[in-house]
Amino acid sequence: MKNTFFCLFILLNSICGYSQDKQLLPKGVIVDLVKIANTANESYAIYLPKQYVKNVPSAVVFIFDPGARGKIGIEPFVLAAETYNYILVCSNNSKNGPADINIKIANRLFDSVSSEYNLDHSQLYISGFSGGARLAGSIAISSGAFQGVIACGASFNGLDKLALQGNNFSYVGMVGSKDMNYQEMIQNAAWLDKVKIKNTLFISPLDHTWPLQKEMLRTFDWLEIQAYKKNIRKSNDTIIKRIYNENLKIADSLKGNDEMILVITEYERWKVIYDDKENEEVKSTIAAVKKTKEYKSQIRTRDEIVVLENEVTNSVLDQLDKELEAAKSEDGFRFWKTELKRLKERKMKSDDILIKNMVDRLLFMINTLVYETAKKSKTNFQNDKLEYCKELEKTLHSIEMN
Repeated sequence: MKNTFFCLFILLNSICGYSQDKQLLPKGVIVDLVKIANTANESYAIYLPKQYVKNVPSAVVFIFDPGARGKIGIEPFVLAAETYNYILVCSNNSKNGPADINIKIANRLFDSVSSEYNLDHSQLYISGFSGGARLAGSIAISSGAFQGVIACGASFNGLDKLALQGNNFSYVGMVGSKDMNYQEMIQNAAWLDKVKIKNTLFISPLDHTWPLQKEMLRTFDWLEIQAYKKNIRKSNDTIIKRIYNENLKIADSLKGNDEMILVITEYERWKVIYDDKENEEVKSTIAAVKKTKEYKSQIRTRDEIVVLENEVTNSVLDQLDKELEAAKSEDGFRFWKTELKRLKERKMKSDDILIKNMVDRLLFMINTLVYETAKKSKTNFQNDKLEYCKELEKTLHSIEMN
C-alpha cells in the first residue's frame, strides 16, 4: 500500500524545487478553479491566507469533499487558516466513489500543489468530510507524510484501522450530535486511544454536514498545541493562554447547561496544556463533576442509548436486506411505518436531549440508507430494486410529514 502513495514522497523531496516564476494568486479569497497541468479536466480550489509569503515554507491543509466541491470544502477552514497561516487546497474531482480512482486524483493534486508552492513538509495536514474523511485517513495511514488528520463526520475504512499502530499523526474527529455517524466517531476515539494515537473528538449540535468555521478553529487550536509539543511550531504563550481561557469558558458554559458529559470532555481536552496550580483546579473540577447525580444519570442514559441505537440500526439493516432481495414489501411497509412512528413518539415524549438526538440520528440514517441504496440500484440497472426504494422513500416521507 505504501507504493500507492509514492507520489507523496516525491512531494516531500520536491518542496524546495517549487516554481518561483508562477504568478501568485490573490490572498484572502477562495479561488474556485486552478487547473492541474497534464490532466483533461482536473482542478482544485485554493485559499492563500493574508499572511502568506511566497518564499517562506507554508503549512498546508489538503481537503476532500465527498461531492468534489472545492469551494464548499475550503469554507469551513478559512478562519483557522487566517489565525494560524495555512494554505487550503480542496480537490474539485475527488468524490465518493472507488478508492483507487480517488487515490490517483489525490496524488496528482499533491504533485501539482507541491510544484506550485513552497510547502513546509513538517506541516502537511489532510482533512475530509464523510467519504472524504475516510479517504484522508487512508492516505495519512498509508503515506506517513502528514502531521495531522481532521476527519469530519466519518472515521476510517475498516481495513485501515489495522494499520493504525505506530502512526505519529495527530487526529481530530469532528461530528454532530445528530449525525448518523455519531456512534462511529465515539467508538473511533476509543480505538485511537487503544492504539495510542494522539486524538480528540469535537462534538457540535449539528447533523451530517461540514462543521462551522468557529468549530473548525477550535480544532486548529488543539492542533496548534500538538505542534508545540512536537516542536513543529515555536510555542507562543499568548496563544496558549487564549486557547486555554476560551475553552475553559466553553466548559463552564456547558456546566451551566447541565451537559455534564461534554463538560468532562472539554476539561479533559485542555487540562494537558498546563501542569501548574491552575491545572490542579481543573482536575478538582473534573473530579467534582463526576460525583454529581446529573453526570452519573447522563452516563447511564448514554450507555442505554448505545444499546438501543445499535438494536434499531441492526433491525433496519436486516429489514432492508430482506425486502430488497424480494424488491418489494410484503405487508405495505408495515415495519417502516411502525418503526418511524415509535421513534417519533419517543422523541416527542422525552425531555432528554440525548434521546432526541438519538432519534434524529436514526431518522437521518434510515433516509440516507434508502437514498444510497436507490442510487446504487440505479447505477447497477436494477430497476425492480430502484422502484422498491422509490416507494419506500415515499412512505418514509409521508410518515415524517404526519
